Amino acid sequence: MDFTLQLPQGSLVIKNTKGSSFVTAVAGGRKPELNWLKQSAAHSSIYCADKGLEACLDAGLTPQLLCGDADSAGKSYWQRAQELQIPMLKFNPAKDDTDLQLLLTQLPREQALLITGIWGGRFDHLFSNVYSILAYKAKTGVPVIMADDKELMVLLQNGESLEFTPQQSFEALSLLPLADCCVSISGVRWPLQKAELQQSRSYSISNEITAPVVQAACHNGYVGFYVKTAGSSLL
Repeated sequence: MDFTLQLPQGSLVIKNTKGSSFVTAVAGGRKPELNWLKQSAAHSSIYCADKGLEACLDAGLTPQLLCGDADSAGKSYWQRAQELQIPMLKFNPAKDDTDLQLLLTQLPREQALLITGIWGGRFDHLFSNVYSILAYKAKTGVPVIMADDKELMVLLQNGESLEFTPQQSFEALSLLPLADCCVSISGVRWPLQKAELQQSRSYSISNEITAPVVQAACHNGYVGFYVKTAGSSLL
């Protein structure tokens, strides 16, 4: 089965996967640009983790679940969520799991996942986000896209491939070995054909898009297909 998602950055087709519909999860990292969020999350159910509530409400979107310990989103947002009767799962701040990790346990596992609000800020938060989401991908096998208006990464596992038709300019394209993996990529300045990538030697970064469509495949392991929008600045 193929899964297709249209984002402002371009069109994604993920092949040899499952799931035809998707949900959007909004975490508490860098806030996505509001028009990007409204466009990208259209026609999907929305879930948010604590401070992700701010981005949702500011964009005029009503989550169907709010999950967290209420220590990062402003009190006025939590009050508004109560007024809107948004279902909540509220936890004690003295907990082991992060708000995002708790939210991931509540998502429908048969639908693809577009997750935003995970970039920017502290490296330890980003590290936890990426590998928590990778664990979710490993358990569910559904398409997972981590994105905002500045950065996008598609997680691919054994047997999956994608076609990316860009609609913006990009500063860089990288294949990130999230585990030792075998990958192929075409439509770029430095193509690869069944190349072995190791976590300890990430040499497949800072590639350049040279064709109208980029194709990438993961033959085994796990890899992140990552692009950074040209002109954007990382926090």
